[in-house]
Amino acid sequence: MNLLVVVSLLASFPVGLYIFAGKKITWTGIEDMISRYRYHFFILISVGLMKSAMFYLEKPVETLWAINLTPMIHEFEGNRIFWFQHLLENSGMTVFMAIIYVFGFLFIMVFTLILFSYLDMKRVASRMMHLYLVVFLLMVPFYLFVIVYTPSYPKMFYPGANSIITGMQPLLYNYGPNVNDFFMNYDTFNNCFPSLHIGYPAAIAMLIFLDVKGFKRYKAFLLVMLFLIAVAIIYLGIHWLTDIIGGLFIAIISVIITDRYAYGFWKRVNRCHNLGLKWWNHNIKKKQND
Repeated sequence: MNLLVVVSLLASFPVGLYIFAGKKITWTGIEDMISRYRYHFFILISVGLMKSAMFYLEKPVETLWAINLTPMIHEFEGNRIFWFQHLLENSGMTVFMAIIYVFGFLFIMVFTLILFSYLDMKRVASRMMHLYLVVFLLMVPFYLFVIVYTPSYPKMFYPGANSIITGMQPLLYNYGPNVNDFFMNYDTFNNCFPSLHIGYPAAIAMLIFLDVKGFKRYKAFLLVMLFLIAVAIIYLGIHWLTDIIGGLFIAIISVIITDRYAYGFWKRVNRCHNLGLKWWNHNIKKKQND
């Protein structure tokens, strides 16, 4: 499954660049982008590695200090999302929502940075990378000290068991043996709040609407995807409605922090590596055809 996702992402980048920016990807362009934005991609990779490290820290930390908010959220929301899943459930919808949840989210995360880096829009790419880092850091306390189980827990482990919400199905987790094995290896099923799948796309969309002129197709794409991801995480039995609200708050706070502190962050990076910041307040003259 890992290989399939990576191959799909790589294949989608040239298509996305052409559709949303009217540019054809070239090997020279890729080399230039990697050279100019090596620190940005280093931070992106570091965030991914830190996220993986959190997986191993969660269990010992949660055993000692975490608080379980699942009963409170369940009491507050009731069984509303079960009826949402029950009314929409069919095999075609499950496949479509699984693609949105896995591929759509990763595409937005990686492609957005590649898009503005490849077009050499330094200020936007730099603020975006700072935003990624801030969202992750704001999520860390919740990962470690707040337990919120998925609404379909623990049915992904024991198919005959009852879920937290009676009747709620882990449609993605139990889609097949390979999919189940993948999530068993990479998910703890108890860090739902706030939703990272909402926090990142919402923050990215907000920053692009604030910082970037044009790119109407990509802005529309982000809004549609944000809506579809919200539907997917409820339909698939992965998140609560409260998680979506929490993700939106994280997004808003992250954009505010980035707006205030991104310049200072990159100023410190540039002091160490003598890259200069003359481009920060320079208006980008390159405009894309809508």
